[in-house]
Order: sequence, then C-alpha cells, then structure tokens
Amino acid sequence: MPLHIKILGIGCRKSRALKDNLSKALLHLPQLRVQVEEITNVTDILEHQITRAPALLINGEAAYQDEVPEVEELYGLLKQYLEKQPPMKKILVPTDFSEEAANAYRFAQKLAARGDWEIEVMHAYHPSFDYSNPYLDMPAAEFEIVKRELMEHFVNEYALTDSGPGLATAVAPATALHVGFASEEIVYQSKDCDLIVMGTTGQGNIIEQLFGSVSTYVAQHARCPVLLIPQNCRCRGFDNIIYASNYQASDEALLERVVEIFDIRQANVHFVHVDEEQDKSYQVEKVKFEQAVHLGKPEIGFSAAAVECADVPGGILTYAKDTDADLLVVGTVHRSFLERMFHKSITKRLTFNTTIPLLVLHHDN
Repeated sequence: MPLHIKILGIGCRKSRALKDNLSKALLHLPQLRVQVEEITNVTDILEHQITRAPALLINGEAAYQDEVPEVEELYGLLKQYLEKQPPMKKILVPTDFSEEAANAYRFAQKLAARGDWEIEVMHAYHPSFDYSNPYLDMPAAEFEIVKRELMEHFVNEYALTDSGPGLATAVAPATALHVGFASEEIVYQSKDCDLIVMGTTGQGNIIEQLFGSVSTYVAQHARCPVLLIPQNCRCRGFDNIIYASNYQASDEALLERVVEIFDIRQANVHFVHVDEEQDKSYQVEKVKFEQAVHLGKPEIGFSAAAVECADVPGGILTYAKDTDADLLVVGTVHRSFLERMFHKSITKRLTFNTTIPLLVLHHDN
C-alpha cells in the first residue's frame, strides 16, 4: 500500500520549507509509492492531536514537529519505508492510439491509483501490415519516430491529473514499442505483467472481422488475467460481480485471485451457470448456494443462479444487466469452458456486446 504522508501547517515559512524539502526528497525516491496531503485548516490540524506545527505525519504517526529536517535526512527516513514496500504489480495497457484504447488507459490509471500498481503502455506494429500508416514505403527508422511521437501524445493526452489538495504523486507510465503483430506481441509481453487492461475494439475493427479479434486472442492465450474494457465504460469500482461458473473445484481459487487483483474489500458475488437449450426462453432460477468459499472477507456476500436460455453469452449478459453488475468474470482451469465461451460467433456477442468490464483469467496461468 502507498505510504501516507501529511504536512500539517498554516502556510508559514517553516511549513513551506518542510513541503519543499519533502518534495526534493521524494524526487530521489521515484519507486516509493506515496500519497501526500497538505492540511492548512487550523481545525483539521487540531484533530490530529499534535503539540506543535508544522508537523510531518507518516502513516498517522508524527515524525517531526516544529522542525524542518534537511532533504538528506528526509531521504534517509523515507528510504527505509521503500525497502519495506513489496514490489509493485504491473498493468500492461496495449494501445493502437484509438479512443477505445484511451478509455482502457484511463480505466487502468483509476485501478492503479487504488493499489500498488505500475503501468506500462505498449504499442505493437508491423510496418508492412499497418493500415494506419498512410506511407507503407516509409523507412523503418522514420516509421519508428512517428510511432514514438504518437505514443508520447497518447500518454500525455489521456493522463489523469491529480487536481486535489497536496502534492502531485502520479507516476508517469513506462512506454514500449514492439515490432510484430499486435496479438502475438501482447501475449508474449504478458509473461512479465500481472494484468492486461485493453479495449474491446479499436482501429483494427475491419481487420478483426476478417482474421479474428486481437482482444479475444489475447484473452485466450495471455499468461496473466485480461480485463477487457467496453467503449465508454467508466471505472466505478467492483461491488457487484458476476462470476460465470461451470461448477468447477477451481472456482474458489479463481475468485480469490479476483479479490486479490483488485483488492476488493466488500462486494456481492453472483455465481451464474447457464444451461444452453435451443429455442429456450430466458429463465432464471435462484439456487441454494452450497459451495464453500473461504476468502476471509465476511463483507463479501455470495448468491447463485441457474439460467436457461438459447445461448450462453446472451444469458450471462442479460443476467449482468438485470443485476446492474459492474464486473463480469470468466475463469477456467483447462480452458475447455473458455474455448466454448470464445467460439468465434460467441466471442463477438460476449466481448463486443458487454457494457461492463470483462475479466478473463486461467487457473493454470
């Protein structure tokens, strides 16, 4: 979790010096996850029960009162906390510079702000097959320069800024360009990240209609969980989760991973199983929840439903809409269920018709 630092002061010379020295110390600790808040209201300062101001609080404890430590001293103190922080988890955000990719990038930033995440934005391109390139005969070196300029504009244009009080703590994402076909490059890079966040459509729409969806390929083959973000979807938290269950013994382990990935503290989880029957109208039957799930989080409630309808994705999407879900989870061990879910015709309905984020993960990742 981030280190929580508070500067308590009324804006006097000492307070300004303390804030300035802290900012300089943090510049030398870019890996330290920290949230800094400056409190200048006298009533709010008194609530922290300090005896003298200005004061510097770290995780609620007063580190300094009525003194301004030098930059070197602050650096030495904060470095100790850096050594205790666990490694950050990595979100990979593939982009084709489209609005859909930008929306996924914004979504990823919201997720990263809530936990110990770092972001890498990547773009894969193959000059000979890049239909966004109007000059297919452009030299490779010049083409790379164009791509780097597009990447720089993308991460800056769609970066979320901290407009609240205190010091800015946002960390710029890493960026990477890879030469190759997007689907293959994303899957290859997935071995070194903890989560992929990507849009469900983009500039490759026409090509996807002919050769299959990049997002679907990545969801099937990535070596980490994949969170697919529909167009215009906004990050509002995951409080109402649909888990598409096939009644497997791995359900508990997969759900534990979902809770861990997003640091979910409380939520309602619906286990939904769909029985596909031709010419069957959509019907839902609440069933007794008998599966023992031990997540150690009493604030997470569970329910189960059996759905009968003509097709699997249609039933799941309808149930998600009826329950106002904000996350749809599909998981499997040996991928047999996932393969059925991701049949070409089913893929377009589930991936491209969902209006909420779709998380795909495999127990064998």
